[in-house]
Amino acid sequence: MRIRIGFIGVGGIAQDHIRVLKKMEDTEIVSLFDPNADNARRAAEATGAQIMDSADHVLDKQRIDLVFICTPQFARGDLEIVAARRGIPFFVEKPLGVDAEVVRQKEKIIRETGIIHAVGYVLRYYDTVQQAKRYLQGRRPHLIQGVRIGGSHPAKWWKQLDRSGGHLVDTATHQVDMIRYVGGGIREVQASFGRVSFDRIEPDSTIPDAGAMNFVMDSGAVGSLTESCLSPFHAASDIKFFGPDFFVHLSQNGSQLTLIDNEQNLTVTAARDPGYEQCRTLVDAVKSGNPSLILCDYADALRTLEVTLAAIKSEQNRINP
Repeated sequence: MRIRIGFIGVGGIAQDHIRVLKKMEDTEIVSLFDPNADNARRAAEATGAQIMDSADHVLDKQRIDLVFICTPQFARGDLEIVAARRGIPFFVEKPLGVDAEVVRQKEKIIRETGIIHAVGYVLRYYDTVQQAKRYLQGRRPHLIQGVRIGGSHPAKWWKQLDRSGGHLVDTATHQVDMIRYVGGGIREVQASFGRVSFDRIEPDSTIPDAGAMNFVMDSGAVGSLTESCLSPFHAASDIKFFGPDFFVHLSQNGSQLTLIDNEQNLTVTAARDPGYEQCRTLVDAVKSGNPSLILCDYADALRTLEVTLAAIKSEQNRINP
């Protein structure tokens, strides 16, 4: 059984999915749409897919068994709902949007359809992240530290807060999601953001150049996440869990794990390609009709979005000393 796949949006992130799907003998990319004609042409040449006239024309249940929705969050509209209501399983990239209430309404509709779907929190599929999650079962860290520092997306829309949500919502969301996935739910957030450099060098942008978020976990543990998208000479993507008798460190965006306790001191590097595992799991779910092995659905991704958007909103309540 070959799974026929459509793509809506074939820019940078979609190319990662196309790369791994082309390795699978039981998948075929048959149709695609991208408003950028050059992107569409290159993807069609690489896959043999037909270029469609619109996103709606891709969502044809007679042509495809699965659709990958890889449009920017501000330009996604109701594509997930249309796919779900037409009975088409879908994959959608993170973040789910920039308005929590809109996404909540989508989640309700998607849940009611019962359609198989997945959201692109790909780092969950690292074997190192899975190992850390298993290790922390039954253990309670009291402190969590996260960091995501690096460069910004080249697209102009990405530097507009109302379109991307900023670095925390769009990119450091991976670290927020790993904290939730490995360490448990987050019940309280507070954050501050700055524009020390962007105000001077990119005044037309509206996103912060740096942010610091504090949070409280459902378990009572406290933590912080520091992020910046304006760091040309240093990059980092780490999460550290501190316990009374253990230390867990997920570094290099989750691909490296260090575990230290009274019995071990080990560092391991991921053996799996999380992008491949993410797509393979979804394709298998569509073939079998069983979504149980999919690691992130719309409802779970919504909770991560709610944390990041709450952090953005919390800055309005700063307390001056």
